[in-house]
Amino acid sequence: MGRYVLASLALGLITIWGSENLFWTAPPADLTVAEWLMTWAAYAICSAAALSAVALTGLGGWRGVFLGGVVFGYAIEGVIVDTVYDAFPFQLVWTAMAWHALFTALGLVWLWRWAVGRSWATLVGVLLGISLFGTIFGTFWATERQDLPTGDIVLFYLAGVGFVVPLGHLILDRLHTVPRPPRWVLLICPALLTLLWLAKTATAFAPQRLALPVVVGLTLWAMSRLGERNPVALGGTGQPRWRHLFFPLAPALTALCVVPIWESGALFQGNWITLLLTGPLSVGLWLWLLVAAARRPAR
Repeated sequence: MGRYVLASLALGLITIWGSENLFWTAPPADLTVAEWLMTWAAYAICSAAALSAVALTGLGGWRGVFLGGVVFGYAIEGVIVDTVYDAFPFQLVWTAMAWHALFTALGLVWLWRWAVGRSWATLVGVLLGISLFGTIFGTFWATERQDLPTGDIVLFYLAGVGFVVPLGHLILDRLHTVPRPPRWVLLICPALLTLLWLAKTATAFAPQRLALPVVVGLTLWAMSRLGERNPVALGGTGQPRWRHLFFPLAPALTALCVVPIWESGALFQGNWITLLLTGPLSVGLWLWLLVAAARRPAR
């Protein structure tokens, strides 16, 4: 149970940076340390729910990370907050699947851990890719916010706080695997999130809220069909762990690029560029895995 909790907290560190810090690019004017820590707790709970889904179905590798990321994304956007139901069905994909599952889970968790054990060229390529992604998306905040802070604050918010990402990965490296705890332990966070969703739905019912159990149910079904009932493998064995410490270079480069763009007065809709790339890719990947699960003979 201890490893499960520790892994959830570590994943919470990685996911809060990817889905909050990088998404917002610059801190909101009223953000406090206490609020950030509370948000980390929420992200850790949702990460625990995703980890439970992976542990119960035994689906490993990038497929487990992505589909677990789908569970995580809809827990954040459809339970903790209610953005999934706004501008329906557009928000059904953005940001739960197109950002949380594709970029944060598959990119910052699986891809980064894979790249750390490969060549320097691969690692640098991933670093530049993260930086470019953050820069393109972050440009549009100049059209949305009037309270954008100075460059040093943005640099600290992205790169300084970005050290939580290598910290999370180093903890995962240390754990290597997560032996499956008792089933009741794995069901605690999913049950809490389910009760919260039911309470919100009962007090403010809207038909689009029913989309969440459909998407999450199909995802869990696919994970169950594709899984092998193996322990959760976190990787990291034999990897040069110190390479994780290079991660903050990516957000540092993002900060050094995006702030001058804001200050230049140039107005870019970088959010639409990232959406047009990640939206179809995430939905297509999700549907492809559903078809693969349907074609697999039942055990």
